[in-house]
Amino acid sequence: MILKKNFYFCLAFTTAVMGCSSVENAPATETPAVSEQTADLPKHTLEYVRSVEGIDEYMLSNGLKVLLFKDDSQPKTMVNITYRVGSVHEKYGETGMAHLLEHMLFKGSTNYQDIDKEFKKRGMASNANTWYDRTSYFESFEANEDSLNWALGMEADRMVNATFTEQQLQSEMTVVRNEMERNENSPTRILMARLASVANLWHNYGNSTIGARSDVENFPFPKLREFYKTHYRVDNATLIVAGRFDMDKTKARIEQTFGAIEQPEQAVETLYTREPTQDGERVVNLRRTGDVPFLGLYYHGPSGLDPDAAALQVLQVILADGSRGRIKKDLIDTGLTSGGTQMSFFLKEASALLFLVQGEKDQNIESLKPLESALIQLAEGINEKPITAEEVEFAKALLAKQVEQEMRNATGVGMALAEYIAKGDYRYMFYFRDLVEQVSVEQVQAVAEKYLISSNRTLGRFLPTENPQRAHMAKVPVASEILGDYVGREAVAPGEVYDNTVENIKARLYTETWEQGTKVSVYPKKLRGEEVLISMYFPTANADDLTNVGKAIELIGSQIKAGNENYSKSQIADRLDQLKSTVSFGSNAVGEFSIDIKTDVTNMPAVIDFMGELLAAPSFPAKELNITKKGIIASLNQQRNEPGSVALNSYRQALFDYPEGHPKAYMDIDQQIAAIKAIDSVQLEQLYKKYFSIANGHIAIVGAVDSKAVSEHLQAVLTPYTSDIEYRYIPISMRDKQGVVVSSETPDKANASVYMVNPIKIKSTDDDYPALFIANSIFGGDPFTSRIGARIRVKEGYSYSVGSGIQASSQDDTGVFYASAIAAPENMDKVVAAYQEEIDKVNQQGFSDEEVQRAIDGYLSSRKRQWASDAYVAGILIDASEENRDLNYYDERVKDYQSLTTEDVNAAFKKYIGSQQPNVFKAGDFAKGQN
Repeated sequence: MILKKNFYFCLAFTTAVMGCSSVENAPATETPAVSEQTADLPKHTLEYVRSVEGIDEYMLSNGLKVLLFKDDSQPKTMVNITYRVGSVHEKYGETGMAHLLEHMLFKGSTNYQDIDKEFKKRGMASNANTWYDRTSYFESFEANEDSLNWALGMEADRMVNATFTEQQLQSEMTVVRNEMERNENSPTRILMARLASVANLWHNYGNSTIGARSDVENFPFPKLREFYKTHYRVDNATLIVAGRFDMDKTKARIEQTFGAIEQPEQAVETLYTREPTQDGERVVNLRRTGDVPFLGLYYHGPSGLDPDAAALQVLQVILADGSRGRIKKDLIDTGLTSGGTQMSFFLKEASALLFLVQGEKDQNIESLKPLESALIQLAEGINEKPITAEEVEFAKALLAKQVEQEMRNATGVGMALAEYIAKGDYRYMFYFRDLVEQVSVEQVQAVAEKYLISSNRTLGRFLPTENPQRAHMAKVPVASEILGDYVGREAVAPGEVYDNTVENIKARLYTETWEQGTKVSVYPKKLRGEEVLISMYFPTANADDLTNVGKAIELIGSQIKAGNENYSKSQIADRLDQLKSTVSFGSNAVGEFSIDIKTDVTNMPAVIDFMGELLAAPSFPAKELNITKKGIIASLNQQRNEPGSVALNSYRQALFDYPEGHPKAYMDIDQQIAAIKAIDSVQLEQLYKKYFSIANGHIAIVGAVDSKAVSEHLQAVLTPYTSDIEYRYIPISMRDKQGVVVSSETPDKANASVYMVNPIKIKSTDDDYPALFIANSIFGGDPFTSRIGARIRVKEGYSYSVGSGIQASSQDDTGVFYASAIAAPENMDKVVAAYQEEIDKVNQQGFSDEEVQRAIDGYLSSRKRQWASDAYVAGILIDASEENRDLNYYDERVKDYQSLTTEDVNAAFKKYIGSQQPNVFKAGDFAKGQN
């Protein structure tokens, strides 16, 4: 849900690989363009193959597999094309090529040169990612024939006619290098990469997908073009269209676009390298600057298609589950570690079983030995502590719940299929689910004893500063031979076709105000899988009453499921798995409580009752609270030398204007740790009883429910929770400063971070706000097509992540304009200078009519896509209830955007952004960068 009023300025800016700049000096392509002229008479046609759980499978006669997953319940469509090529296909000296090629495919193609601008214009959510065995590209957008036709045409064209140049490669190489530098700031990422590298002597699964720096910087441009030509082909790809679309028209469009492409005469490249059986323990020590040590274990596993993989998946849950897992019980509950997990990667040719736990600040290799021994015993001592039937059952229940929830979202299923396409056949997603359901205790015990053995182990340590056994790997199975005529089960029940427009919502909306003051909004609508979404928001108290208790209030929400008088944490998790439901509790320092429920029509009454049981008697058990506190403290210690955190904290220290003890006041890391250490169970119980109140609350429900009945049920459960404490909104208070520059050193960090932050006088309801929103969208709202994105990332290649944003509320006169970027330390001053130059350009020249109209069109399309999400609509209902708004407000606001002129947008930029001298907060190893 959205807690949009009392927010902290957490200015983390993340960037996805979405698009790139227009193409210049494109070389002649070797393959004829996929054009509309050739589309009239497709060379290759679709042939129906089979239907599997709602997915219709077709094959083009040129070798392209097509999966059509129709779901009209939401007005959105997803196009995904997955190529069976990833880092595992890279040759010596070419590591990182698959990932860098993914970036280059956004530079355009013969007939689609400015795809990044089209993404923004059409409001498409576009992305791509590369993994060991595959590369996937996808677009998600509001359902309309034009955008779908464009997406299919674009993907077909860039499959064979990508026009990236050597000059563009050099610019994008520095962007990828900066992404690599960002990853090197994370000790855990590097430790996992080192474990994989040491564990795999020959197989490319030991190579990081992002590649070796020397390869990325130096491989010849012709090799990249050859890699593209070799692997991007119709018979090496699977196309997925999911969501709302016209089946016949879509098939015709696929035939017109992809059907115009010829299948190459040369067969698809096959791989033959296999990792030899490991013949002894291996150890890697990683010594870098940091505060908290980590230990990792890596074990080889069989192919993700091997029958053992299902039992290994169950074993992974038994070990890693945060409520019932063995890592929690044997390592966390005993105080040996404050955090740990176990991960398994089931790939086409092999698997990896990875354990990771964190130590405590100032521990060294000697003092870590008790934790190291306990971790190894946990993994390799399962023969001494056998797997139980209870463990297998809870693991299978959790996995079944996850699959069922995933199947409710057609576009989500479309994305999940990519990993199984990489293994050889999408149907294995459903077949694997079936295998997991059949796993026995004996199978889990057997795979643990087979693969979790000492000779198959690689141990890794991140240190801030004899009778061998063999785990022989079976032959990699063939998916098609395993699956045969397998077609899966009956498809998940579809949702109704009823778009989330203001008119449609109001036609069904039920509202009620309880005598306690809580406002309830119910939107009856049949969702996919009969899902029901419930969001609750309860603001309480005031700044005076919350003085010096903000950190404690923050912890209350996370501890409600930690156990109470009637249930342990494990039993709570068991019950929610049985109900196939998720219940989340949240709270923050300014006294806002939230509850979010994801369930279905059948289980909803029982879930509401169970929520009531959890609220009625939370005991805040000291053991679980101490575990949480240790985890928070470890996380805070990790931030001491992390550039992004250091820069963000320097901003807060300079601009936050609250008295000491205020719930929003700046606290340095040591102050936060001291506050966390002082919290105990008695205090949390007292604060919960004193402050938790529904009196000023707002509840939104979306699903096929009886509106009156569900409201009465919730009221009966929540009635006891009221408070005499007066609720008063806590306003934002920031120092009105300009030109502040704070530079902080973070030694031995390859990447630096910067935030440019200025308070501005703006409300989200002001007349100027739409113009300012569009101005920001053009200036920094997109990492590729925005002014600073095109300059700092695309043209200069300084940064992998750059952008800007606005934070504003309807109740505060003060908002924030911010920009952020990461870069190599030696390039950070260039980033700041380029940022200021782009501000000056807009001040002098303004934005063009084309830029403004494109941004407005993108906003309008993006809004339609957002409203297609039922969870987003629940947040809108909360917002409207809190503001006492008629839903017509949101359509009226759209008209405000549609009526904007270029003059309006330019004036807003100059008034709120261009007139201010930026406050700059940066952190990095600048001393090393100068050398």
